[in-house]
Amino acid sequence: MTLETHIIIVIKVKEAHKMSELKVNLHYPASDKYTYETYLDRLNLDEERRKDLASGNGFVITSARPIKDDVKDPNGIFSNRWGRGLGDLDPFSDRYSCRCGLLKSRFNKGQICPVCKTKVDFVDDNFGYFGWIVLEENWVIHPTLCMSLQSFIGTEEFRNILVYQSNKDEDGNDIEGKVNKKEPFFGIGMIEFHNRFDEIMEYYKNKFKTQAKQDKYKDIMGVKDVIFTQSIPVFTTLLRPYTVSGSELHYESTNAIYKIMASLAVRINSNGLKMNRNKKSKNELLYDLQMKIKELFDEIQKILAGKKGAVRGLMGGRFNFSARSVIGPNHKLHNDEIMVSYQMLCSLLQQQIINILHKAYNMHYNEAYIFLDSNRRYENPIIKEIINSLIRSHPRGLPMLINRNPTINYGGILQMYCIGMCSPYLMQLPNNILPYLAADYDGDTLTALYIINRDFEHAMSIFNPAQSLVISRNDGQLDNACLPARDQVISANTMIQLSREFYTKEYLAEIEALKAEAV
Repeated sequence: MTLETHIIIVIKVKEAHKMSELKVNLHYPASDKYTYETYLDRLNLDEERRKDLASGNGFVITSARPIKDDVKDPNGIFSNRWGRGLGDLDPFSDRYSCRCGLLKSRFNKGQICPVCKTKVDFVDDNFGYFGWIVLEENWVIHPTLCMSLQSFIGTEEFRNILVYQSNKDEDGNDIEGKVNKKEPFFGIGMIEFHNRFDEIMEYYKNKFKTQAKQDKYKDIMGVKDVIFTQSIPVFTTLLRPYTVSGSELHYESTNAIYKIMASLAVRINSNGLKMNRNKKSKNELLYDLQMKIKELFDEIQKILAGKKGAVRGLMGGRFNFSARSVIGPNHKLHNDEIMVSYQMLCSLLQQQIINILHKAYNMHYNEAYIFLDSNRRYENPIIKEIINSLIRSHPRGLPMLINRNPTINYGGILQMYCIGMCSPYLMQLPNNILPYLAADYDGDTLTALYIINRDFEHAMSIFNPAQSLVISRNDGQLDNACLPARDQVISANTMIQLSREFYTKEYLAEIEALKAEAV
């Protein structure tokens, strides 16, 4: 598998027991029997479309209406089959549904559907639900393999093959042109490229003798059944949002590309007009569609990899419930405990504090917000008591993540529990976690992120220093980073020696008994 397969319009992760040059760093349970690896594969898009339609996890896009009208079209690129948006009249009604979708909304939660006999329950967003633009009689080239073919044949020569060129006589009829000896397939167009693919590949295999070209040929022909497709996937509107404001429609850039692609597919599939049956016209439409697929492919790469891309925005963007503070020591804390200042907790718990002020103190939401905002800097006894009650409401304390940028090594993010408040504008930590964060007490700052859902249970199993970081992920042995630092051991030993003169005979006898029991 080559590096050209690093991204496709539909990404699907597959397990394999064979080696692959391109790996994704995911962890699997250790096994002596199998070697688990993860890689990105070139999908057979036609097969994926058939599976989605058979399982009810997709639909065929058939609409080519104007883009503003298409917002309400169930068969268009903005179909509400992907789920409702915030602009809909009842945006969250489909959060609760039976399997067939007859009964919806939280009002019907727990009801049994008379059709599918399933209970109405919470339904999460389905990012794997796809729309499909389908060609009925023609084919386009798989986007990643189009790049491979371009690399194998040559950029300019490959384009010369796909762009249809025809010679006409005075009556407008096609006539055979002269054969271009350097480019024998010049101007044959998309349709003939599909029909004569084996012949074309064999010609260029014999033309190029270098090992790199021969390897490229084997790589392409090894997935011959994937090269041409009649199916173009359209991913969910949850990842390409749009909003309707009055008579204006605002949408993410990929939507415009998808709209043109859907219109081109309708024209390619239409044979009603003579011009649409014309060989030149059909080839031109197919080439235009192929270029739009490439444009979409490039746009997705840009979105994922760019400075403001989806991945970077998710991992490196702002977080609703976060705050940053200078760190300080607290030797009384366990390895997964922290103490946070009143000011930080006002920011992290803002929504809950306002809700409690509204319900318990009969404040309007606006009043509650103003009350909290005016008492952030100096401690207010009412807000302080609310914060302490929220901390006490969790058995271990408020679950949080702490992070020190840049997060280079495992341990740069830790799952901790806030067990109380400390000095203003300070976060107190146990000393033993400092090596994981590459931090010390010379003014370093950490970011605290409050986890308000049950995801902290997953974070605890991976990022909790007391639960997950004691055993090294490199060799399975004790991780020395979790042991007390040398100065801590020296200080503890010194204090013990200095206090020995105050030991009573009974205490010394108890120590000797404990030592004997340990032996």
